[in-house]
Amino acid sequence: MRQRLADNGIFLLRVSVAMMMLSHGIPKALGYEELVQSFPDPLNVGTEVSAMLIVFAELGCSVLLLLGLFGRVAAASLFIAMMVAAFVHHFHDPWASKELPLLYAAVFAALTLTGSGSTSIDRWFSRKVLETGERSSRAPHPTEPAEPR
Repeated sequence: MRQRLADNGIFLLRVSVAMMMLSHGIPKALGYEELVQSFPDPLNVGTEVSAMLIVFAELGCSVLLLLGLFGRVAAASLFIAMMVAAFVHHFHDPWASKELPLLYAAVFAALTLTGSGSTSIDRWFSRKVLETGERSSRAPHPTEPAEPR
């Protein structure tokens, strides 16, 4: 019962934060040409690369997180993006400007640690791999004929 509640909590957290992050990523992707013209370069890699990275994180990684596909990698990428937003982009801004990216970062850190949970494509794939691995690595019983190679 406790595991089911924990899995439901992870699912709720993962889906809700992914949907919220999509509300930031979709407008950036739709207005990409204008975004590149005005986007800051907090990592000193160029405005176009910075804009591509944030669109990849906020849109691409959010979709992956929503699906529960490569959940830990997606959450870790979003964690890094939010830390850059809080401590590089908003470095000189007041605490109130850092608060939302830090809240997102805390959620993404938790999802990086927990993974996508049981209601995810990651879990489905891991079950399939385990099933396939069990079948292929099982030694035949002495009375069973060996499988042809």
